[in-house]
Amino acid sequence: MANSTDSTQTPHNPGLSILQSVLDANPSIEFVRLQWIDFTATVRTRLVTVRQALRLATEGLSVSVASPIASGFLVDGTFNVINPGAKDSLVPDWSTLVVCHYHPGHAAVMCCLDEAGHGFECCPRSVLKKAERELEEKQGMTFLVGVEVEFYLAESAASTAPVKDVTSYCSTASLRTPYLAVLEDSVRAIELAKIPVWTFHTELVAGLFEISTDPMTPLRAADALVYINEAIKASAVKHGLHATMHPKPFDKTHGVGQHMHISLSSDAKDDSFLAGVLGSVPGICAISMPNFDSYLRADFTGGGWVCWDWENRLSSIRKIGRAHWEFRFVDCTANNYLTLAAILGVGMAALEKGQELKMKPLSGRSVEMDEETRRELGMDKRAPNGLKDAIEALKKDEAVMAVLGKELWQRYIMYKEKEEGMLSEMTLQERRTMIMGLF
Repeated sequence: MANSTDSTQTPHNPGLSILQSVLDANPSIEFVRLQWIDFTATVRTRLVTVRQALRLATEGLSVSVASPIASGFLVDGTFNVINPGAKDSLVPDWSTLVVCHYHPGHAAVMCCLDEAGHGFECCPRSVLKKAERELEEKQGMTFLVGVEVEFYLAESAASTAPVKDVTSYCSTASLRTPYLAVLEDSVRAIELAKIPVWTFHTELVAGLFEISTDPMTPLRAADALVYINEAIKASAVKHGLHATMHPKPFDKTHGVGQHMHISLSSDAKDDSFLAGVLGSVPGICAISMPNFDSYLRADFTGGGWVCWDWENRLSSIRKIGRAHWEFRFVDCTANNYLTLAAILGVGMAALEKGQELKMKPLSGRSVEMDEETRRELGMDKRAPNGLKDAIEALKKDEAVMAVLGKELWQRYIMYKEKEEGMLSEMTLQERRTMIMGLF
């Protein structure tokens, strides 16, 4: 791996003042985490001392790494592809600098990926940043994103069952267990980072919990999820436990989602936005549910069909109000930058064209229905039943390609095909143990 730094100094660099302000207010900080998210959705980190961080910010430096860093490694840590003689750069966005309140002495900053020969074209964070900026500039619209983070507590990453308790959905009994301390420590760390927590509670089954956020801008929400997930995991470790967001970590119990609430600043043509997303759900699933075992979570779509409804938690998309939806086909193994870019991008492209919403709401109907009823409702797209299906759908989805850019879209598909093949040769328990250690 390369170990040099490259100058990207600009005449007006606010990074130093941001870093110095954080250090002045938190003199105990010794180390800064340079973080990025690759195609596996793994949070990867280079650590630097405060001295080196000050140098990076003062001189406008980036840190060089192997190329292509966004797609160089598979989820099991093995090489996917490496370009000998080339290097990428981690470019810190100092505006994201945050104290790691879950780990004393550390702060973290999110980085964009400047890739040799491609610039920021294949950087997931840069893709969302660009999409958000263009939507605001061209359409005059802004978005807000709130997220529900679900997780299990277990004894270890190799556990075959969650912790045992007597709790159920929102039960007060959960406040009388040792596991409340994990929730409390997580929420304290999240709030101290100025990430607004909406609610937190026990979920449907033993060992399952949820922390939900207030709405934030899309890029802020994606950045916040990196911090939230790490805060939860670190808090669990402090109490001798393991937190996992694996979509289906245990047999005979509930799956784990990461539902996203998205709202538009204007409700004009919000049906067109919904129509655009509905048309791309199968392909987006390769990004929003990108793990081999994401599809063991049975409640992410309506009975195997893409559908929507008002306030129906059994549908793919739950409409909550005008220009406000909950997108349920997302789990915690997703790269949230690419997921949000895809959803917002295809929705806004449809809105620009005034695309008609032909699919009718379920209107409270059971998702298990006959073919004639499905045709009447306009439900003509099956949800993918596995990662391979989702990848095939993404290959055919030109709307998502237009949002992500052809280079990233093609590379992501090739990457996921290789990963799917590798994971298919492992047993379910082998995959679970590995993924539970990462997510």
